[in-house]
Amino acid sequence: MSFQIISKLLRPYRSAIAVMAVFSLLVSLIQAASPFVSSFLIDKGLIGESFPILTGAILVLTVLNLFSHILQYLQTKKEIQLTNDFSRHLKAAALEHGLRLKPEYFLEHGFYKIIGDALFDIEHIMNVVTSNCMMTLMIILKAVGAAFGLFFLNWRLTLLILPLIPIKCLWNQWTRAKAETLGEKSREAAKSYHTWFSDILSGIFDIKLWNLNSKIISEYTAHIDKINDTSKTLLLFRAKNTRIIQMTEFIFVDLLYLPGAFWMEKGQVSLGTLVTFLSFSSYFLLPVDALMDLRALFMQTKPNIEGIKNFFSFEEENYTSKLLPKEPVHTIEFRDVSVTIEGREILSHVNFTARRGEKIAVVGDNGSGKTTLIHLLLRFIRPTSGEIFLDGIPICDFHIEAYRRLFSTVSQNIHLFQGSVRENITVNHTKLLSISDYPSFCTDAVQKLDKQFDTPAGFCGDKLSGGEKQKIAFLRALNRTAQVLILDEATSNYDLKSETKFYHFIQKNHAYGFYFIISHRQEMLSFSDKILRL
Repeated sequence: MSFQIISKLLRPYRSAIAVMAVFSLLVSLIQAASPFVSSFLIDKGLIGESFPILTGAILVLTVLNLFSHILQYLQTKKEIQLTNDFSRHLKAAALEHGLRLKPEYFLEHGFYKIIGDALFDIEHIMNVVTSNCMMTLMIILKAVGAAFGLFFLNWRLTLLILPLIPIKCLWNQWTRAKAETLGEKSREAAKSYHTWFSDILSGIFDIKLWNLNSKIISEYTAHIDKINDTSKTLLLFRAKNTRIIQMTEFIFVDLLYLPGAFWMEKGQVSLGTLVTFLSFSSYFLLPVDALMDLRALFMQTKPNIEGIKNFFSFEEENYTSKLLPKEPVHTIEFRDVSVTIEGREILSHVNFTARRGEKIAVVGDNGSGKTTLIHLLLRFIRPTSGEIFLDGIPICDFHIEAYRRLFSTVSQNIHLFQGSVRENITVNHTKLLSISDYPSFCTDAVQKLDKQFDTPAGFCGDKLSGGEKQKIAFLRALNRTAQVLILDEATSNYDLKSETKFYHFIQKNHAYGFYFIISHRQEMLSFSDKILRL
């Protein structure tokens, strides 16, 4: 994701970031003062045997320490709130972008895979950066303050510890490439799992039907083992490097006692200065550690950032157009429309014009492109060549939501949302029409349910029969005010009696300007104004 996107997303949180920066600056100043107070306590209070100075210095250190912890708590509180708000904002932005993507992105991997990968990248970035980045920045500011204090306390000892900084930098440079490779393997393992899970997500009944439980469990454990193994390898690699560098620091700092003792003997360093310097010496290295950790964190999340950047670069449908369809629509025209998918020609040079008031039957063998034609009309796919026009205007020029409001559809594959039958009919906050406004063969089916319109539909409508789902989907279509009614094999699960009533209803209904009806039934052809044979 580009810095422009990040800065845009962070813009609402500028005041919170400014407050956190002020807290960090105050903590840094406190840390800069602490070495001087500690040295003064030892030299003038303990060695000088002055009880008033000792108690005063202790009181000052206590107040400074208390104030520092209060500031750090307030900053943590702000950080948690900022993290939660920013995470929610970023995930909502990703989901919104995903919902607005052109449908062809979902043809190969599906919606769950694309959104799952994006949300995984965001979650990984937030887990790594927000839990460590702000803490690291706080450590840097604290350490810089203490380091300045120590430098002014004794510059000789400071010069002796400085060579450890390039040593740590070179070590980190050597280990960084390995950590990046391990991080990429961990990410790929997780994304491979998302691809696999997306594939089986909707296949639970086939899994049961073909007794695939053992196979699925075996594949699942293999994916989890791979994720855990790559994660463990990365964590152990970082832990080993941490131990090595910490041991190097320990030895290096302990050796400072030798020159310290020499300078004490010459009166160039006091005992308080030496003890305080050695006690706070780690603060010289903390900025290096923190900066290296910060760089490692960003390198660790680099693949995720690239993934999110690529995701946000995916093209959205036309939500920016100000062009709205004029009502009523008079003509829908296909001009030389062809569709080729992965080298296979689905539709070839389709030409026809639908005029207002027509009922159009779309017929053809399986695989002839009937549903593809409907998907073209709904802008779920784009023609490989040719163009579709609405009253002479290319349909791709219209604002996508305004354009799709023209249509009310019963698709071949019915999806019902979790909720009641009523909620599935009145999607998008529409009102339920009067029962008398619906065809009785549909409402009778609903009235026979245990709780009628308040009956839970279940997951994907699994608590209902295939015919009940299709009738509810038909009610949903009729409940929407639209200009075009599309029925794609809308009666495939109807009984003969209901199907006959359905066609009688469609024959007499004139509420829509256009009717596109896909069906294998000959009854449909008898009242169709136009027949498209594919």
